[in-house]
Amino acid sequence: MKVILRKALPDDYEQIAFVHYKAWLETYTGLLPESFLKNRTLESSINIFKNNLCSNAVVAIVEGKIIGFCGWGPLRNNSFEETFGEIHGIYLLDSYKKHKIGRKMLEFALEELSTENYPKVGGY
Repeated sequence: MKVILRKALPDDYEQIAFVHYKAWLETYTGLLPESFLKNRTLESSINIFKNNLCSNAVVAIVEGKIIGFCGWGPLRNNSFEETFGEIHGIYLLDSYKKHKIGRKMLEFALEELSTENYPKVGGY
């Protein structure tokens, strides 16, 4: 399987939103209450990604379709004196797991953080 990684473009928002929506259902069914998952909609995911222009994200593409993405940026809720970066999320469709695609997206994001003057990555 040939996987292409590249920075997300504003026009990618619909495919990214689909991965976000579908990955939530695939990953959390049986772990979170069904009522919570039923309230998640593709439309709400589309609005999230349409409004942020898909900035600071890498997409994984197989056969012309986005099958995963990883977003990054400054650490939210930073209470440190230093500037930290953060991985804001990583999503991958189930059928593409176990191929090290997630690892490759994470490495891409960490490299981008380091070039954006975030030499350290934190979390909460």
